[in-house]
Amino acid sequence: MSVKLQPNMTQSPYDIKICEDYWAYDNKSGFIKHVKTLCEKYEVSPQVFFETVAQCYAYLDDVICEYCGYACPIEVPADIRYMRTKDSWLCAICEHALWRTDKENK
Repeated sequence: MSVKLQPNMTQSPYDIKICEDYWAYDNKSGFIKHVKTLCEKYEVSPQVFFETVAQCYAYLDDVICEYCGYACPIEVPADIRYMRTKDSWLCAICEHALWRTDKENK
């Protein structure tokens, strides 16, 4: 039950550490302060920081699509708590397929 990271194959160990620290956000301190602290720690601009983080695919291994079992991707740390509070979740493909099925049956 955690956030899993799948780095881009071109990312260095340094880049991966940036991603790990970003996703370790605890929701207790301010998000902007967290990002600013990490930018200072790694001596990168916010633009470079977010470009680095964006290259690393993050997902929740304990929130899966109720139809196909696909793990839930997340884009920001706030998604973690939000997605875990949902009773169920559908990936975009299954949601679209169900929408089409419902529309065709009407």
